[in-house]
Amino acid sequence: MLKMIYMLCFTAILVGCSMGKDELEALPLETSPVPTRIVTSITNAKETNTHTATTNNLTPQYIDESKYEGDELGIVKTLNNMVKAVYEKDINAYNSLITGDMNPIKGKSDFKKHYLSIDKLDFTVKPDPTPPDGVKPVVLEYTEKIDGYEEIEKDKQLFVFQFQGETWKLLYIADWW
Repeated sequence: MLKMIYMLCFTAILVGCSMGKDELEALPLETSPVPTRIVTSITNAKETNTHTATTNNLTPQYIDESKYEGDELGIVKTLNNMVKAVYEKDINAYNSLITGDMNPIKGKSDFKKHYLSIDKLDFTVKPDPTPPDGVKPVVLEYTEKIDGYEEIEKDKQLFVFQFQGETWKLLYIADWW
């Protein structure tokens, strides 16, 4: 009698497992509950574009330099080079984009995040206290990926640039303006 109960239970388990397998095989791939990509909306002060970043390929989106001129173009070029240097963890390239007043990056482990996109630039900001003459403040809204975390975060900070030599360099970053 006990053998018969075991056989019935075993048969019920086998039938149940085979039914579940058939139902799973019948599901179309499009109904997968796991997202396959993350969509990031990029809005620039002078343009609107939509870019995507796949979960397997989080390469940065660069600012379209053709939309800017003069000092703004110089700052945008510095920002694009900064995004690239941080993404590639290129210490020398990053340090060449900052003024002597900023703390230089010493090692690749100092790069704990990278920018996925600069979503908005505001060159009209008037910070308080007023920065010294010869510097340009810009409020950046950006999307970033921090190493060790799956989340993609958005942030907004004041970046202040100073013209040195032939290029605009980052003087400091602040959370107030």
